[in-house]
Amino acid sequence: MKKILLYFLVILAFFIVGILIANFLIMPLIVHKGREVIVPNVCNLSLEEAMNELKKRGLDGLATERRHDQIIEEGYIIIQDPLPDQKVKSGRIIHLTVSLGPQVIKVPFLAGVDIQKGELILKRLGFTIEKIDYVNSDTIIRGKIIRTIPEHEVELTKGDAVKVIVSKGPVLKMPDLTGKTQHEVETELEKLGLVFGEIKEVEGSGIKGSVIVQSPAPDEIVEPGDTVTLMVIK
Repeated sequence: MKKILLYFLVILAFFIVGILIANFLIMPLIVHKGREVIVPNVCNLSLEEAMNELKKRGLDGLATERRHDQIIEEGYIIIQDPLPDQKVKSGRIIHLTVSLGPQVIKVPFLAGVDIQKGELILKRLGFTIEKIDYVNSDTIIRGKIIRTIPEHEVELTKGDAVKVIVSKGPVLKMPDLTGKTQHEVETELEKLGLVFGEIKEVEGSGIKGSVIVQSPAPDEIVEPGDTVTLMVIK
C-alpha cells in the first residue's frame, strides 16, 4: 500500500512539474515567437547599431550583401529586407546590405590616345568629362590627348569629373602666298588643312592669276579649317 502511494505521489509530482514547465517556459516561448512586431528602420545606421536595434525588437539581423555606394558611408546599412514599418513575426531574420563606401578608381593613362577613344574609356570607368581643352603641341599629333586633370594614377570616386587636354598640333603660321598661282596655292592650303575661300581679280602688273594680296597675312597664326581669301592679277 505504501509503495502504491509512493508511486502515486511521484507521478503526481512529475505531472505538476510538467504543467509548471508548460505554463511558465514552453507556452511563453511559443506565444512570444508567434507575436508580430514592427520592423524598425535601420538604414544609415552602422552594422553594429542596426543589429542592436533589431535585437531590441526581437528580430535578428544578417549582413547578406556588401557593395559600393557613392552616398552611404562604409560599414553603414544601405538597404534592409523586409522594409521598415512592416509587420513580421518575432525572431524574423532581417537581411541587411552594407556599404563598402564609394568605389575608388584610378585615372587611366591616356596621353597619345584619340580623344574619341579617351572619352569612351573615361565614361566606361564611371567618370564624367568636365571639359575638353584644345592647345597647341609640337610633340602630340592633332586630335590626340596630351594629359588629363587630375593626372593619371590619381584615385577618384565613380562619377567624379575629369578635364581632358587635347592637341591642336603645332602652331600653324600662314605661309606667304604672294606671287604663287591658284593651283600652287590650292595644293599648299590643302596640306595645311586651310580652306580656299573667295578669289578677287584686280588689275595689276605681273603674271596673270598670281597672288598679290592674301588674308590672313603671312606669318599670322591660323587654325586648320580657317578660310583664306586672295586677290590675284586679272
